Amino acid sequence: MTAGDARPVPIRVPLERGVRLMLIAIAATALLMAVIAAVLWPAGPLRAPAHLPDARRLAQLPARPADIEAHGAAAVSVLPPDAARLANSKVPYAAGPLATAKPFQFRGSEEDRARAVECLASAVLYEAGDDTRGEAAVAQVVLNRVRHAAFPATVCGVVYQGSQRSNGCQFTFTCDGSLRRSMPDGSWRRAREVAERALSGEVDEDVGLATHYHTDWVYPYWSPSLRKLARVETHLFFGWPGDWGGPYAFLRKYQGGEPGFAAVATSSPTASASAAADEAEKFDKPPPVGMTAGMLFGSHIRLADPRGGAYGLLTPPGVTPAKLVNTALGLCPGAGTCTVDAWDQADQIPPAFPIPPQARASAIFEFRREPGTSADVMRFDCKRFPTVPKALCR
Repeated sequence: MTAGDARPVPIRVPLERGVRLMLIAIAATALLMAVIAAVLWPAGPLRAPAHLPDARRLAQLPARPADIEAHGAAAVSVLPPDAARLANSKVPYAAGPLATAKPFQFRGSEEDRARAVECLASAVLYEAGDDTRGEAAVAQVVLNRVRHAAFPATVCGVVYQGSQRSNGCQFTFTCDGSLRRSMPDGSWRRAREVAERALSGEVDEDVGLATHYHTDWVYPYWSPSLRKLARVETHLFFGWPGDWGGPYAFLRKYQGGEPGFAAVATSSPTASASAAADEAEKFDKPPPVGMTAGMLFGSHIRLADPRGGAYGLLTPPGVTPAKLVNTALGLCPGAGTCTVDAWDQADQIPPAFPIPPQARASAIFEFRREPGTSADVMRFDCKRFPTVPKALCR
């Protein structure tokens, strides 16, 4: 055969060797798939992707948004604070390791991004206060809901779900009047940073796949129906039992389409605070050592006994009983004598201690702790807070 006639000569492999090569290739492929699965999915036994949560059971889940809305004011709590703490302490945490959410992947326009950041920053700031750890936990719950079929598919849709009702909102700040109060620019900046990080894929592993939370001094009707997953400061975090609380329930991909909300504009850092509010804040007292401004949940300290242990608060519009109690507990962390009184009108607050009887009678909340007593004393103006148990009315 001449050089011009040269043709490729086939390489012949013995049959036995070919079989061995094929088996090696199959084994290598299986190993690669196992590595990919270990990277993409949380550790622990999971069902195969073919066994996705049964959509027919979605309407039967406890604590669905529609179910909570149907309960109205009764959805908040069914026990006085001390009894609620005791009940919460008896609920065990879910067994096994805490599953971790996947990093959030944002797919949307620049306008979608701006709206999502605004809505998420509003949620973390008004729900957790100026506390970046608590804010990150709230952000994770919001994004968990965005990827779950039981909730709206957008960030703003999740945050403002039910806000058109006085007692059907999923996040309290959207319907209790909190949005009427401006927040300091520094607080907004930190909240926006938390929101940006979460939307860029940062995961808060402390709360796992939680879709619900509440403070430890309330015990809503749905609390024992869900799996108790974690605690972050005074908040307890929960997820649904079964497949609808597992990793395969959070596979919905975010596609953008964020709606616009008028309430977002009023809570935005670009909305200027009124001159009266700016002037009033000049009279605020700094929080005691060890307490951050975020732990005041929007209230302002107007009276502070120089000796410690006595405080007077000006509360924001729409303040909730839960935030008042948590503020009082933050101001009174020790076992010594401590009192906290709160008003919702600045002109009702006396200029100094002791508080005269007429001023005390106009307070919307009072907290008393005395050494040697078995429990803290809390009293609310129940005309102002009609959902508070009657035993706590003054």
